Parts: sequence; C-alpha cells; structure tokens
Amino acid sequence: MSLIQILVSVRSERQLMEQMRYNLLFRWYVGPGVDDPVWVAMVFSKNRDRLLTTEMSRKVIAAILPTMRSRCFCRTTASRWTARW
Repeated sequence: MSLIQILVSVRSERQLMEQMRYNLLFRWYVGPGVDDPVWVAMVFSKNRDRLLTTEMSRKVIAAILPTMRSRCFCRTTASRWTARW
C-alpha cells in the first residue's frame, strides 16, 4: 500500500484508505476482495511506522538506495526518498 501511495501521490493514509474503498485497481494490487472491508487508516499508519523502525527494514532500504541512486531515481541524499528513511 505504501508503494501505491508513493506512486499515485496520495497525500495521507486516510485518503489512501478512501481510495481503497472504491478503486478496484488498488484492491487488485493489494489483494482484498471487492466486498472485504478496508483497513482503518490509523492502524495502517501505526503498522507502517512499526515496520520502518525494525532492523530488517533498515537492511532492505540500505540495499535498495544504492540501486536507486545509480539509476537516478534518487538525485541527492536530501531528497524525499532518503529523508523519509
């Protein structure tokens, strides 16, 4: 879901969950069925924050950033990508 939020430029988790209510493409990508309930935005935010503070997420980001920089996805270290992580 965070990848969709970044790629589609959805400003907040609340708006992202609203999009999940009616956007079938989002649901197809993430996996819930058409009639399944959408997650609560606050729970989604807390789980994302918890995931980003673990050691494994730091290792994953550390492995991804050099590739992003070498392919010009990330121009400087002060960009939005690295500032978030």
